[in-house]
Amino acid sequence: MKLSRIENILLKTVRFYTFNTPIPKGKHRAYLLALKFCKSLPDKMMAETKDGRKFSVHLKTGMQTTVYFLGEYEKALTEIVKAQLREGDVCLDIGANFGWYSTLFHKYCGDTAEIHSFEPVPPTFAELAQNYELMGKPPNVFINNLALGEKPDELTINLFEGLSTGHASMSDQGRDDAISYKCKVVTLDSYLEEKNVGDVNFVKVDIEGAEMMFLKGAGKLFKQKIPPIWLMEMALQQTENFGYLPNDLINFMRERADYDFYKVDEIKNKLIKIEGFEKDDIGANVICFPRGFYQDRFAALQNYL
Repeated sequence: MKLSRIENILLKTVRFYTFNTPIPKGKHRAYLLALKFCKSLPDKMMAETKDGRKFSVHLKTGMQTTVYFLGEYEKALTEIVKAQLREGDVCLDIGANFGWYSTLFHKYCGDTAEIHSFEPVPPTFAELAQNYELMGKPPNVFINNLALGEKPDELTINLFEGLSTGHASMSDQGRDDAISYKCKVVTLDSYLEEKNVGDVNFVKVDIEGAEMMFLKGAGKLFKQKIPPIWLMEMALQQTENFGYLPNDLINFMRERADYDFYKVDEIKNKLIKIEGFEKDDIGANVICFPRGFYQDRFAALQNYL
């Protein structure tokens, strides 16, 4: 669909304000009202972030609106991740979605880095591919229409009515409105061996409860001399769909390497050290830091502790 001239002017005017004003109050309300006014929204709109990355965004999803109107996305997590990246890092983006973290890795780790991105949902992978093209198709960024799991397989992955693509899941969540796609599953171990990937520095994982399946096929990461730093979503609602709890992820990793765990308070922009989650805790995004390594990177986290 195409925006009318008035709708186009409205969105661009509101974006100019929300992108540039230093006053945070009212930004969210302003762009929601602008979107509500528009009777139709195109599948693709161009947006540029505060740090100069370019994206093709889909405002209908509700997931990419802050990229367009604010030039940012998951602000607290993004700032913490940036503090951990270094030139030449090998980074993995597991559950890459539209490519926010893949493009972040490339921008801040440079052309000597290696970035390997995995997005199994075909229409979402198409968005990732568009944003890869906007990066200039860098040869050190590898995008893969694959899921990662415990063993080679073909599984079904689901999108749900009323939920953004960030909620795509291998679980049907007990719902009857899933739009299902078949996806190829490989283990990370086999992928790293096939692509001759060396030691990995940073791993971001957000795969809606399938984290344990992924970890069971990623043993090579725990056998590195220096284990990688992780940002992993450990969410109670999502893990329960697969029959385990967020603490099981912590215990699995702790049994294989010496890690400290810090949950991210995205409201206060803080990291809170945890041994595990309380029984009724909904979970969080968690930074998993290998104890005794990457001292300069750990020092960069002190502002968040």
